[in-house]
Amino acid sequence: MELYLMSSREHESHEHPTPFFRAVSLLRPETGDIGIIVLFALVAGLLAMATPLAIEALVSTVTFGRLLQPVIVLSLLLLAFLMFQAAIRSLQTYVVEVIQRRLMARVAGDVAWRLPRVRYEALHGGSGRELVNRFFDIVTVQKVSAQLLLDGISVVLNTLIGMLVLGFYHPWLLGFDVFLLVMICFAILVLGHGAVRTSIRESACKYRLAAWLEDLAGCALTFRQPGGVELALEQADRLTADYLTARRSHFRILLRQIIFALALQAIASTVLLGLGGWLVIAGQLTMGQLVAAELIVTVIVGSFAKLGKHMESYYDLMAAVDKLGYLFDLPLENQGSLTDFPSDHPAEVHVTELGFSLPDGRPLFEDLCLTIPSGGRVVLPESTPSGKSILLDLLYGLRVPSAGFATINGVSPRELSADVLRRHVALVRETELFQGTVAENISVGRQNVTPDDVRNALEAVGVLDQIRQLPQGMETEIDCTGHPLTPGQQRRLMIARAIAGRPLLLLIDGVLDAFSDGDSDSLMEWLISPDRPWTLIVVTGRQSLIRRCSQQLKLVSQDKPAKQ
Repeated sequence: MELYLMSSREHESHEHPTPFFRAVSLLRPETGDIGIIVLFALVAGLLAMATPLAIEALVSTVTFGRLLQPVIVLSLLLLAFLMFQAAIRSLQTYVVEVIQRRLMARVAGDVAWRLPRVRYEALHGGSGRELVNRFFDIVTVQKVSAQLLLDGISVVLNTLIGMLVLGFYHPWLLGFDVFLLVMICFAILVLGHGAVRTSIRESACKYRLAAWLEDLAGCALTFRQPGGVELALEQADRLTADYLTARRSHFRILLRQIIFALALQAIASTVLLGLGGWLVIAGQLTMGQLVAAELIVTVIVGSFAKLGKHMESYYDLMAAVDKLGYLFDLPLENQGSLTDFPSDHPAEVHVTELGFSLPDGRPLFEDLCLTIPSGGRVVLPESTPSGKSILLDLLYGLRVPSAGFATINGVSPRELSADVLRRHVALVRETELFQGTVAENISVGRQNVTPDDVRNALEAVGVLDQIRQLPQGMETEIDCTGHPLTPGQQRRLMIARAIAGRPLLLLIDGVLDAFSDGDSDSLMEWLISPDRPWTLIVVTGRQSLIRRCSQQLKLVSQDKPAKQ
C-alpha cells in the first residue's frame, strides 16, 4: 500500500506540518486528475467569454444594420459554445466525484493500516476512540475540495481570462485589472491573516465538546447519580461557551473579508461604468465593448462577492486536514527486520538486566534478570510490586525497555517484525471485542486459524455449547460491548482468541481472577497441561492458581527477581 498522508511524528512535534502542506500532500496522488480539471476549467472559462463577446457583436450588428441573418448565426454560435461549456462542466463534475471517492478510500485504508501499528502508549488511556472521531473530517475534506476544485478554480481562471480581455480593450482597463488584483490579494492575505489559526481553534473546541458528550454516553450510570446531571450541563455549558468564543473570533475575520468583497463589488461596477462611459464619449471605446466589459466585470466581481463562502470553505479544509493530522501523526511501532523465528518448541525466555522507566523518568524496575525454560508454567503474583503488566508488554513488543533486553527463543522482540512476533506470542488482558461474528472475533483475520481451531478453542474454555445455543451459533454478530454475550463469556472469548493461534508463549494478565474459583481453577488446569504447545506466564492474585504453577517470580525493584 502506498501511503501519502505524511509521517508518524507526534502531533505536538515542532516539525508538525502546516495544514496547507498537509492538504497538498493529501491531494498529490490526484495531480493528474486535478490537471484535467484545470484544463477543463480553462476551456470553460474561454467559452464563458462567448456571451459578452456575442453581445458586443450583437450591439455592433444592431447599430449598423437591421438584417436578421447575422443575429440568427450569432445566436446559434453562442448556443454551440454554451452547450460545449456545459459538457465540459459535466466532465469536471465527474472527475471531481472520482477524486472524492478515492480520497475516502485512501484515507480509510491509511488509517486502518496505521491504527494496529500505533505505539501502545499513544492510545493507552482510552483516547483512541475519541481520536478516531477525527476521521469524519474526511467528509469535510471531500466536500470542500470538490467545491474548490469546481468553483474555486473556475472563479480564478474566469477572473484572469476576463481581466485579459479587458486589458485588450484599453490600457485604462488594464490598469483597472491591476487595481482589482491588488484588492483581491489584500482581502485574502491581509484581511484573512490568522483565519486558519482561528478555524483550527474552533475545530478543537468542537472536538472537546464532542468528547465530553461521548463521556456522558459512555458513563451513563455515573451521571445518573445526584449531581451528575448538573455536572453534565455545567461542563457542556463551559465547553459550548469556549466554542462560541472561538467561533466569534473566527467569524470576525471572515466578516471583514465579506464586507470588503461586497464593497469592492459596488466600487468596481461603479468605477467601470464611469470610466467606460468616459472612454465611449472620448471615442476610445465602442458601445459594444462597454457593454461586454460591464458584463465581464459583473462576472468577476460577482464571483469575488462569493469570496466569503469560498474562504470559509478553505479555512474549514485547513482545520479538517489538521484534525486528520492527529491520526497521521500517531507514532508507529518500531518494526524489526527479522522474519525468521524458531518455532519448533515452546518459547524459552531470557531477561538480562532489564529496566523500564516511567515517562517522568522514575524507574519502575531495574536490573531484572530471569530465565523461563521452554514449556515452563510461571506465575507473577499480584501481591508483588508493580511492573508485571509492563514486563508482559515488553515481551509482547508493546513497549521498549529503557535498559537491558529480553529474548524469546534467542530473538529480541525489538528485532522481530511485529506480525511475526505476535503470530507466536499471545497476550490476554482486558476484554476487547469488535463488531463482527463470534468466529471473526476469535480468528481476527489470521490465515493460520481454521474453523476447527476456533471450535477447539471455544470448547477448551468451556463456552462452545453456549455459543451454539445463540441464534446463528458462531456466526452470531456481537458488537464492541460484547452483546449478546455475558461478561464471563466475553472473557472466555479472549482466552479462546489467544489459544486458537497455538502460540509458543502465552501471557495472561489478571483475566483468570475475574472468574469464580471453580472456573478459574478449571481453566488454569487446562492451560498448564503438559501437552499444551506453549510456555505460560500468568499474572494472578489467587493463591489456588499460584500453587498450580511450577515457578513463581516476584519482581523486586532495582534487584533481581526472587524465585520460589
